[in-house]
Amino acid sequence: MKKVFIILSILLLGGAGAKAQQKADSLKVVKLEEVVVSATRVSQNAPIAYSNVTEAQIKEDNAAKNIPAILQALPSVVSYTEGGTAAGNTALRIRGTDASRINVTLNGMPLNNPESQEVYWVNLPDLSNSLQSMQVQRGVGTSTNGTASFGASVSMQTLGGRPKPYADISTAYGQYNTLLLSGAAGTGIMKNGLSFDARYSYVKSDGYIRNGKVDHKNLYAALSHYSDNQLIRLIYMNGIQHTGITWEGIDPAMLFVDRRYNSAGQYTDDNGNIRYYDNETDNYYSNIGQLIYSRYLSHSLTLNVNLSYNHGYGYYENYKVGKSFSNFGLDEQVIGSSTYTSSDLTLRKLMRNDFYVGGFNLDYTLGKLNLVLGSMYSYYDGVHYGRILWVKHNEDIPAGYEWYRNSAVKQDFNAFFKAEYRPLDNLSLFAEVQGRYIDYQMRGLDDDLMDLTNKNYYNFINPKGGLSFRFAGYNELYGSFGISNREPLRADLKESLKGGASRSITSERLYDYELGYKYANSVVAFSANFYYMNYKDQLVQTGKLNDIGYKLQENVPDSYRTGVELALSYTPTYWLQLNGNLTLSRNKIKDYTVYYNQYDNQTDWNYLGQVSETFKSTDISFSPKAVGSFSVTFRPFEKEDISFSFINKYVGKMYYDNTSNRDNRLQDYFVTDFAASYTLDANKIGKFDFQFFINNLASVKYSANAWVDTSKFADGTQAVYKGLYPQAGANLMGKIRYRF
Repeated sequence: MKKVFIILSILLLGGAGAKAQQKADSLKVVKLEEVVVSATRVSQNAPIAYSNVTEAQIKEDNAAKNIPAILQALPSVVSYTEGGTAAGNTALRIRGTDASRINVTLNGMPLNNPESQEVYWVNLPDLSNSLQSMQVQRGVGTSTNGTASFGASVSMQTLGGRPKPYADISTAYGQYNTLLLSGAAGTGIMKNGLSFDARYSYVKSDGYIRNGKVDHKNLYAALSHYSDNQLIRLIYMNGIQHTGITWEGIDPAMLFVDRRYNSAGQYTDDNGNIRYYDNETDNYYSNIGQLIYSRYLSHSLTLNVNLSYNHGYGYYENYKVGKSFSNFGLDEQVIGSSTYTSSDLTLRKLMRNDFYVGGFNLDYTLGKLNLVLGSMYSYYDGVHYGRILWVKHNEDIPAGYEWYRNSAVKQDFNAFFKAEYRPLDNLSLFAEVQGRYIDYQMRGLDDDLMDLTNKNYYNFINPKGGLSFRFAGYNELYGSFGISNREPLRADLKESLKGGASRSITSERLYDYELGYKYANSVVAFSANFYYMNYKDQLVQTGKLNDIGYKLQENVPDSYRTGVELALSYTPTYWLQLNGNLTLSRNKIKDYTVYYNQYDNQTDWNYLGQVSETFKSTDISFSPKAVGSFSVTFRPFEKEDISFSFINKYVGKMYYDNTSNRDNRLQDYFVTDFAASYTLDANKIGKFDFQFFINNLASVKYSANAWVDTSKFADGTQAVYKGLYPQAGANLMGKIRYRF
């Protein structure tokens, strides 16, 4: 990257006598790329647990994988998929916290949906091929834009301009008819300072689970202009995803019959034959535009201004069996001499949203002092509505009948101030404070015809501070403390408004204590990070899902997560590299009360109210006590770019509700992936990369996620419904890439 801007400076300024000044100017512009994401990232000496991921590492073992699967080797990360492969719906947890509690920014601007507070990676397929770097911060991290970080934050930066024209074409093919086609090209930085870069990707797969099909397209384009002290970049991204519905999971008993079974869209026709609805799909169209402006105002002061617009439109469509007309506000249907109170029907639930973001940050550096001041405002306008496309027993219901509609407006304003001071060369002090205000208003009817109209206002102050001390050349000690506050999700709020809710939903607070040690030289790097995350009114998953796959949550007054994260990298020689990490943790809720819906019997299901059960101490759902990763990479020839890697992942046992019930526990699993790569340098015509992957080499049979719903009856019996998400066995993938 440094060479890019040295070349640019020479082109712009010209003259052999000015080379020294040109080099100095080029170094300034190099830093402007860093300013784009500086507000959401931490420096090398910050007292925060973090991992940096480079462009080379992103592409290293990536073939038709979404971001969560790429990050799974990092400390405390657990990734999982709905459809069994990394090409479809994927998500991740960090330190046991789910994706709705992980802040994600792209070029410093929020990417989380303001209502679900989650990033659906499937909506931006093959985004990884457009990235030049990522930083994952664990714990509350540094102040960032968008939803609060409650377990981690992920800062992503897209590719910048290159010094020369280039092209990059790749194709990959693997089992389950998985196909990836990707092409990228760029003009390089021209004499006038302009650079244009574009990439297009297409991903298609049948998926492991029945109906786990994938049909994705992604377009990325960036127009940049570089000058001595300024960078302007306009970015456009378009994602189109069509994915089969796989969120229902599989009954545990069915795993022994058919691991690839999926009940979504299943019905019985009039002749008693089992059929499947063809268009049981989830669909989303995403359009993102970003304008980035970075400039050196003086030798010590830099400015970064960001504008972002995200337009999304999506729907899912499925077949429902025997649904009562009263659920949709409809009268009984009389056809001839028959009266029908229920019917099979086809539904489409839709959503549309517009998300506007504007923000800036000023970075001032003078000697041993660095100050950052920043602010962001966002405005979200979204609508949810449902239509009935087809009714089996239909007298007078019009096609496309709309039975519900609700909308929401969410405004988010934050401002932060950061300071880093080095009173001694080996001592760094860090402090920051963020203020955040949220105005979230909902109105209209939900799909069960319940009124959602309500107004919610939140004011949060989030302070952080810490220090790091370096000694004896390669050693560093650090410690930090931070407070983070977070508002509930849309799903949490709307479920709490409805009848029978056991308690109201409120905001939550986290007190995060971190203490760490690092050692690094040219051969070995080791780190140990101890954390204690104490929560007030933490929102934890109940184990239940609503009808479109949202994970329902509830506040628990007193809970904590504590553990140690160990990481080691060892490169004793050019042909061998070892990398590993291990997280050991304890995740508990104190004085927890769980509520169950109670009914009269399993025949009539007349609702009687709720019954409760109290636990003095219990494990937090989806929080394994042990998570680890270990990889071995061999490079047998010093002068040949060829490598063989074994990437191992271990995830310990974890409960999928908060009762510590062994019947509601996923077994631990240890999975090994294999990757081989060879690069042929064809000199003047470019380079060819050949890669071969075996995912789940030992074909381990495991499930990485689950849900459970328990109901009680007056006679003391209960009904338990579960869904597990089995992952694919051993599967192969080959990839060829050409670049110049």
